[in-house]
Amino acid sequence: MTLSIQHIIFAVVNLTFIVVHLYGGLVKLFYKPKAYGEDFHSLFPAQRAVGTIYLLQVLELPYLLHIGNPDALLYANAFALLIYSLLMIVMCEFYFFPQRHHPFKDYWVVLPTVVLLVPMFLQAIGFVSFDTIAGWSYRFWCFLLVGVVFLWYFWRNVRMALRIGTEVRRVNEDIYADTDDFPVLFAQYVQWLPTMICVLLAINFYIDSPMVKCVRDVILAVASVFFCIFTLNPHRKLFTPVAKTSAQPLSSREGSSSSLLRLSTERYDELSQRLNHILTEEHIFTEQHITIDLLVSRLGTNSKYITEVIKRSGYGSFYDMVNQHRVRYAISLICQHPERRLGDIADDCGFASQASMNRAFAAQGKPAPSSFRS
Repeated sequence: MTLSIQHIIFAVVNLTFIVVHLYGGLVKLFYKPKAYGEDFHSLFPAQRAVGTIYLLQVLELPYLLHIGNPDALLYANAFALLIYSLLMIVMCEFYFFPQRHHPFKDYWVVLPTVVLLVPMFLQAIGFVSFDTIAGWSYRFWCFLLVGVVFLWYFWRNVRMALRIGTEVRRVNEDIYADTDDFPVLFAQYVQWLPTMICVLLAINFYIDSPMVKCVRDVILAVASVFFCIFTLNPHRKLFTPVAKTSAQPLSSREGSSSSLLRLSTERYDELSQRLNHILTEEHIFTEQHITIDLLVSRLGTNSKYITEVIKRSGYGSFYDMVNQHRVRYAISLICQHPERRLGDIADDCGFASQASMNRAFAAQGKPAPSSFRS
């Protein structure tokens, strides 16, 4: 069969897509940055899972070998939709929640994809031929069943995005992570990215056009290259939570130096007074999910200056400052209203839950909140 120029372009792009994913899969499975040594895969358990799914992209070969065949195109688009939806779930689960137990029974989520793709694969390579099934066309059943499975995966991706958001807030409140710690920053950027990718792949699947698939191959190949470089970067900052200590004078902190100061004494005094006012008088810390951006907008400055004021005031981090004020405010409320529920007091102080309040008390060396009732 003589291929047109258009079909040749489609074939070259698809071949590039497959090769990029094969290379990325091998890198993720076998490359270990020297900065991490033998601990790399235990620190980043998602690498092997993502690498395995990358290697599976070789199963798009039926489309490459049967350019112009609508059944091969349908299979390739269904394969991308279901496999990438699974990839998003696996990647986020292993990267952001590595402590979660993964028994074998958790992986039955893959079964619907296998059941659907095997007959579509056989149809794409011409091993079998389905025209109609139960009076409906083969393509109708493909669109219907793939859509049903995708909706299930999509729902799981949405739940995962919400879990990531909750986890970021928990880390901020309970571990006092700085906003530039890699896992927190990465999670904030990619929280809804998997969901967006799933939506785009669903559009590609239902349009069912070789031109749209070509564009999709280019986008995913480029994205995969940047993703591999970004997640395997050995020079990125590791997650190192700030020590959970009470505020100390800046002069007593290791590594403090006047060379690190950007603000003049006058400007520091001005910002420090305004910050103290909105903390002690306006109780801005009672707002749940407070971020440093809120202080930036309230004080009319930038995050670097706010961070400097916080550090020079003796706090370990922005969330260390917030939680210290929340704890002091909680103690005053408990002493003034010993009959109130601790959960209500935690909510009034800006804590996400009573458990978060308990952890903040413990982190600052305070007795349990209930002990202040007396």
